[in-house]
Amino acid sequence: MSIESPGHYTEAELLYRYIGEQVSNGGRDASVKELLQGYAEYRRQLEDLRGKLRQAEASSARGESEDFDIEQLITEMTAELAAEGITG
Repeated sequence: MSIESPGHYTEAELLYRYIGEQVSNGGRDASVKELLQGYAEYRRQLEDLRGKLRQAEASSARGESEDFDIEQLITEMTAELAAEGITG
């Protein structure tokens, strides 16, 4: 989901943004029920992500984090994708 979401949107604003994005990305024929089900899943994923971010922040505050090395991450991800036969 590509909705830009600072942590302080109201529930109504999140719903409005979600539906707007769905409609503009080919979801014009979706039923209200489908849109609301999709929104419920989006909210579940958003809360899961927020929980993981809180855990990561707490871990970092305790000094349990490492420096972020983007080149190492790219190398690791490239190797993992190549192992799955994905190249490019």
